[in-house]
Amino acid sequence: MIQKINHNKTAVVILHEIYGVNPFMEEVCSAYHRQGLDVFCPDLLSRKYFLYSEAEEAYRFFIDKVGFDIYREVERMAAQLKRNYEKVFIIGFSAGATIAWRCCEKAKVEGIICHYGSRIRDYLGVQPACPVLLLFAEKDSFDVDSTIEQLREKPDVQLHKLNARHGFMDSYSQHFDREQAEQSKAYIREFFQSISER
Repeated sequence: MIQKINHNKTAVVILHEIYGVNPFMEEVCSAYHRQGLDVFCPDLLSRKYFLYSEAEEAYRFFIDKVGFDIYREVERMAAQLKRNYEKVFIIGFSAGATIAWRCCEKAKVEGIICHYGSRIRDYLGVQPACPVLLLFAEKDSFDVDSTIEQLREKPDVQLHKLNARHGFMDSYSQHFDREQAEQSKAYIREFFQSISER
């Protein structure tokens, strides 16, 4: 697990993609830490990260050994953090975003941010109990518009569809899109600001 501590009153839990705690996750954790937040990034794979060229193997490993039901462990982690922090947020990427989404019903957190969680479409029955920011890639492996349409009616959910491909936030990915990544960061800043004003 990555832990970066500033002794702030706010903690963020970062949930990685199928690849594990790779250089992109290190970069994300460092970015939130530089903003003054305390950062926790659990290694859900419990092994060395996969390379992007090992995508199929990474996916099989994630589905067989981790799965999306691991959200219960993330909820427990968030509950433990709430004992020491005034605010806790969960931020997920891809598979991690779907795990984060599954946490929004019961985890006692201030907010959840999901980056291109394509499997959220399998959990549309989830009813958020906290504010959620969903950032979808327009070009993904599923019907993004249909999924957004079904999520739009849910309370306390902000939705944005970015003109990019799955993985657009990841500067190590061939699908990295600097412009859309910056736009997403602006949405995230607005999301944090809206919660701090509550």
